[in-house]
Amino acid sequence: VLGLELKDKLVARRELEAGRAVQEALMPERSPSVPGWDLWLFTRSANEVGGDLVDFIRIDEKRVGVVLGDVAGKGLRAALFSAKLQATLRAIASDFNLLTELGAKLNAIFHRDSIAGIFASLVYLEIQPNSGVLRMLNAGHMPPFRVRRTGVEIMEKGGAALGIMPGSAFSEQRIDVQGNDFLLIHSDGLTEAENERGEFFGEKRLADLLPQVVGLSSEQIGQRLVEKVDRFVGGAKVHDDLSIVIVRRA
Repeated sequence: VLGLELKDKLVARRELEAGRAVQEALMPERSPSVPGWDLWLFTRSANEVGGDLVDFIRIDEKRVGVVLGDVAGKGLRAALFSAKLQATLRAIASDFNLLTELGAKLNAIFHRDSIAGIFASLVYLEIQPNSGVLRMLNAGHMPPFRVRRTGVEIMEKGGAALGIMPGSAFSEQRIDVQGNDFLLIHSDGLTEAENERGEFFGEKRLADLLPQVVGLSSEQIGQRLVEKVDRFVGGAKVHDDLSIVIVRRA
């Protein structure tokens, strides 16, 4: 019996490792090239597979999409719904010029095809090459930070998370990003990273850090954030996926 149990565990582990390999294959390059912009995309699972989604979509010559999403829960179930959300967004993003309509369609599909208790928060940015204006859809995710030399601003809250209820309405935010300004979108694995004393990294520690990295490249900013979080966590067990998107005006 013990031998059979061990065999089952080894098979399950191999399947999770295969799932992780698929997730990594679906990840976009970490620093995709967009004229006039400097991007950095990062995600790291707490377990073999994760429920966070980070993606980059080339819609056409004039539009690209940048995504950070977080499916409720952990493990294989969250990873499967994250993959479905990614595939759906890649399939339909080019069909909508209005982000309000894109949000409504994503919500309808996710609500129709998910199971009870499953929902997803999402920030979707649409960027035009060599433009200082980006458009943002926030579906239930924590507001991004806009960081400028003059200070740090927390953006407005968005609409409901995807899949909670049918017929949810969504809004579109337009954001003007000047040279060296940047937007930080992150999962709760950043602010809720916990150290060995049970303390959270927290929004205040993050907000205090951000003015120190203005003027750095998006990759340098992202790496600095990850290093700070890892140093803060130390030897404590990691409980949540960590995802970061930096969108900087070059």
